[in-house]
Formats: sequence, structure tokens, C-alpha cells
Amino acid sequence: MSPIVLDASVTIGWLLEDEQDTLSLSVHRLVQHDGAVVPQHWRFEVANTLLVAERRGRLGPSVARQRLHYLDDLAIEIDADSALDHTFSLAADHYLSFYDALYLELATRRQLDLATLDNDLSRAARTAGVDLTSA
Repeated sequence: MSPIVLDASVTIGWLLEDEQDTLSLSVHRLVQHDGAVVPQHWRFEVANTLLVAERRGRLGPSVARQRLHYLDDLAIEIDADSALDHTFSLAADHYLSFYDALYLELATRRQLDLATLDNDLSRAARTAGVDLTSA
């Protein structure tokens, strides 16, 4: 199998127990087996979400850091080759944030399936002809 493009919403879905669902847990198994590719900002997006979860008492002290470091043990490639002009166009055309458009641009450029829980990004991916990972 090929790696998938993994977005932060799915990642958080397996790192926070109260957000786990069938798709996020299924994608977690895929990533453990086949790896994933992410845009550069993914690490920051995941880290910020874990920090906020810790501040709000959803995670105990130091658990957020442990979960963040767990990601280092997975075969997750960070892709730094985003085509900014194309990403800007995707964001404008599909009414996405630039950050979400980076996932779409990566999936399009690398011709990989996209794993997301974001409804707007899912809609944009289908419109752009990108396959979505399903449970």
C-alpha cells in the first residue's frame, strides 16, 4: 500500500480518547503499517491542539508531550515542497483555509488518498478528484 496524506483532525482523533472514532482509529492502523505524508505545518497544528487539551484539563500534565513524541515513532514523512501558488488557488477555489488547502495540494501533487475528518476539506477533495481514506 501507499502512504496517505494525514491531516491533524484525524491525528487528534487517535491521540485524544474523547475524540476517537472508527475512521481515526482505522487510519492510525494504516499509518502504523504504510506510513503517511504531511505538510510542514501538521506538527504545529497537532502540538497546539494537544497543548490546548492539556490546558483545558483533557490531558494530564506531560501527557500531551508524550503523545506528541509518540508521533516521532511513526513513519510520517514531512513534505516541504508545497506549491504555494497552487495552494493559494485551491484555498480560494474551494473556500478553504490556506492550512487545509496544504493537505489538498499535497494529496493532489503526490496522487495520494487523503485522511480527514474536516467536512469542508472532504468536500473540496471530492470536487478535486482526490480519494478519501475510509474506515
